[in-house]
Amino acid sequence: MEMQMIDGIRWLARTHRWGLELGLWAVGIGLVSSLPCVAGYLAVGPERRFMGFAFNVSDHVQYFAWWRAFQQGFLAPNLLAPEPTPATYFNLLWWLLAHVSRITGLGYEAIYQILRALSIWLAVAVLGLLYRRVAPTVSQARAMLAMAVLGSGFAWLHPVVKRLQGWLPFPSLMAPYVPSIAEPNTFFSAIAYPHFLLALASIAAILLLAFEGMTGGRWRASLGAGLLALSLSLHHTYDLLTVGAVLGGWLLWRMMTHRSLPWTEGAHAALVLGMAAPGALYMAWLTRQDPTWREVLAQFVNAGVFTPPPLQLLLLLGLPFLLALVGLGDPRRWRAWTPVEAWMGVWFLVHLPLAYLPLSFQIHLLNGWQVPIAYWAVRGVERIVRRRPALTFSRGMRWALILSLPANLYLLGWRILDLSRGQPPYSLHRDEVAALDWVAAHGCADGVVMAPEPVGAFVPMWTGCRAFLAHWTGTLRFFERREQVRAFYSPAMEEPARRALIERYGITRVIIGADGASLEGIPWLIPVFQRPRAAVFVVQMAREGASPGGAP
Repeated sequence: MEMQMIDGIRWLARTHRWGLELGLWAVGIGLVSSLPCVAGYLAVGPERRFMGFAFNVSDHVQYFAWWRAFQQGFLAPNLLAPEPTPATYFNLLWWLLAHVSRITGLGYEAIYQILRALSIWLAVAVLGLLYRRVAPTVSQARAMLAMAVLGSGFAWLHPVVKRLQGWLPFPSLMAPYVPSIAEPNTFFSAIAYPHFLLALASIAAILLLAFEGMTGGRWRASLGAGLLALSLSLHHTYDLLTVGAVLGGWLLWRMMTHRSLPWTEGAHAALVLGMAAPGALYMAWLTRQDPTWREVLAQFVNAGVFTPPPLQLLLLLGLPFLLALVGLGDPRRWRAWTPVEAWMGVWFLVHLPLAYLPLSFQIHLLNGWQVPIAYWAVRGVERIVRRRPALTFSRGMRWALILSLPANLYLLGWRILDLSRGQPPYSLHRDEVAALDWVAAHGCADGVVMAPEPVGAFVPMWTGCRAFLAHWTGTLRFFERREQVRAFYSPAMEEPARRALIERYGITRVIIGADGASLEGIPWLIPVFQRPRAAVFVVQMAREGASPGGAP
């Protein structure tokens, strides 16, 4: 019996070796990228609770506000602003996750970790299939996958330069946000942004199927690409620009090299993009015609995050990008590219102009660039090896990967150290969490919840109520709201001004957080929940015989 099991394992390893390798890659990336969250859960003491996110809490609470809203209906209102808004927003990913929660009863933390695991598995699987298709050998495909998943730039220079600036007048090499740009960094996306990985897998799968359809006349492949493009348009619409640019670039290259219009391939591309059109048109309508979502998109600039200038972009992309330039070689020889080389070459080249389109979300268009970068980086190592007979391909790739790892090691260590501190917004005091639980259980009388910014960010996803201040794009007139919250909790604010703010925005619940603010002595704030470091007040003021929110 044991021999039969051993023989079965050997047979499985022989016949499904590439699939097993991909599985090991997914498990390894999943485990290592989970270390920051593990550190966050282990670091908090009995008084605090880790909130489950490894990076950028503000964006994740926005996504989970949608998740909460989708549990109540097919379309979501904007819970991140005090203004009441109609339910007009749809996002396929968070709608599906909301229904998984409804069916299974799983909370947001479990859903988030399931999303992380699924995204990592899908990204590794799709990239593995793609590189196995374009690489002549398994060893080359393995090298491309490793570079795409593990490769990173020169972000490690940022902390080094900061240290040097303590002793020398050393200029900064990059803006503080540049090292944490995750879109072209697969490993950091696995740590911090699982939906970026899902979008990456979608882009790669769409373009792989579209390439098979256009070059092989396989309409089923193009139909599959179109269905995936439709789903992408409904959960990360920006990335359709990348898909369209690559398909358009491919058709242009075919037209230039064959000196004729590629009508059949154009029909395949039209099918793919045409199937995605309904989702794209819906999002275009939403962000142009709906006043709430038009303002939400306009506030994207609040982050102050754009594609970095070219030199800083080079530092972000680092050694893999430099090796890719070596792999591309002399542009005069590009006309002799094979179809696979042309496909990967076009994909590589279109990303640079995409990244600098005059759009507020331009930085998102870096996502997917790591796929052709990794392909051409391996080709670059091959060119170097051919020029240096003493250097083997395996040794060259080993050194390329080792020199591409430091930035990701820095990012991993940074997140572990940061989350080990157990500080807001990554953790809240348990009294603050209990206050959120109270509001979730008792509701907000169809009104608005006022809370300090670190707590208020969690109000929509935790309670299903509208928050006065929650997110830098979702909260309309965000900076004005932030100043109003600071003033509201300040002892310098007069009682009539507080009352006017409450009445103007229909605030029915007020949360006091662990920051020590005090609102005692205000007669129309009725305490209904009190802990040493947090409290909840119900607004109950006489207003023509009514009140905006009575005690339950």
